[in-house]
Amino acid sequence: MRSERLPRLLMAAALLLAAPAMAADLHAQVSASLMRPGPRSLLPVQWSPPPPLLALYFGADWCAPCHAFVPTLRSVRDALRQAGADTEVVYVSLDPGDAALRRYMQLQEMPWPVLDPRRAARMPALRALAGLGPPNLVLIDAEGTVLANGWHGRRYEGLQPVLKEWQARACAQPQARCPSGL
Repeated sequence: MRSERLPRLLMAAALLLAAPAMAADLHAQVSASLMRPGPRSLLPVQWSPPPPLLALYFGADWCAPCHAFVPTLRSVRDALRQAGADTEVVYVSLDPGDAALRRYMQLQEMPWPVLDPRRAARMPALRALAGLGPPNLVLIDAEGTVLANGWHGRRYEGLQPVLKEWQARACAQPQARCPSGL
């Protein structure tokens, strides 16, 4: 019995020790794995330089609450960028294929990039942030630190607390000139 638990304990310890390195890499991995939907495929996108504050949006075409949330997400993102905040949304698709991903992004007129689904599947730190179901929003800084997440373990806190934290962090940037109502 004890010998059966040892490999699991060693794996858990290794993951805990690797967690800071995975977090530090997350912002860089996301920034290096961006795509935009083209007519028939996804096309690579490159930031120069990447924004220091990213809102990772986990959603899917099959998710009705996701469709309802995108207009709010677009409105907040546009207001922050118009106020001079250096921030962006990155869509992390939970759809089963590229066609549904492209359809959802085009239908919702998402102006932000999507994380390459093939590369996202190989990012354990990212997959751990998705939560138990969409929609979810996760705010990370340039170091890959999670500043806010709609999911806390198995408990869903919702998207509004993440939106508020995003607004507060983005408006605290020196170049941002956010109106008081934002």
